[in-house]
Amino acid sequence: MLRSLRDDRLRIVALEKNLGPAGAAQRAMDLAQGEYIVRVDADDINLPHRFAHQVSHMDAHPELGASGGHLQLFGAETGLWKYPVGQDHCRSELFGNPVVQGASILRTRLLREKNIRFEDHWPRIGEDWIFWARMAPHAEFDNLDEPLIQYRRGEQNSMHGQDHAAYRGVIIDEVFAMLGIPLSADQRTLHLMGLRSFPQPPTGAAVRAFRGWLDRLRA
Repeated sequence: MLRSLRDDRLRIVALEKNLGPAGAAQRAMDLAQGEYIVRVDADDINLPHRFAHQVSHMDAHPELGASGGHLQLFGAETGLWKYPVGQDHCRSELFGNPVVQGASILRTRLLREKNIRFEDHWPRIGEDWIFWARMAPHAEFDNLDEPLIQYRRGEQNSMHGQDHAAYRGVIIDEVFAMLGIPLSADQRTLHLMGLRSFPQPPTGAAVRAFRGWLDRLRA
């Protein structure tokens, strides 16, 4: 289908093997030549104003390394998924998603200067969480307070039916390693509670331990 299109702006890059979302995205980003890189996922629909509004926002805020907006759901689920608006609110989501990848715009120069990259070995789900954590020491995030894409929901979604605790545990390990904070298996389980992921039903003792873990992180 792509090769049937006649458009000089379109470049098709065929990979020799399946590198997963992280590896494929990085190969494309290495070839990008523009001031900004805009992520467009295959099963989403861009609203007509998306690119213009995002470029204007990044132009007006040079401290931003990436920004995004809200998702308008369609398919098996409808409604609006909102993301944090304001740089402080975005930074509080370091262990989550300050910016949704499918609606993101990134500053190319920052990625090159700071060597911020996706790694091929990162998990196939949640690789964006690790990427944002890698960017966080070098730039701010923000989101426009408006929907930018229509996001398809259904069984074809990569997250459908996934064990959230399993892949989020891998992400937590990566992020804590980047921050230089030692993390035991028990502490990983406690941190998963903060992401609303529960490998086992929580007990009173687990909730008290979770509070202690949050106090330790704050300190």
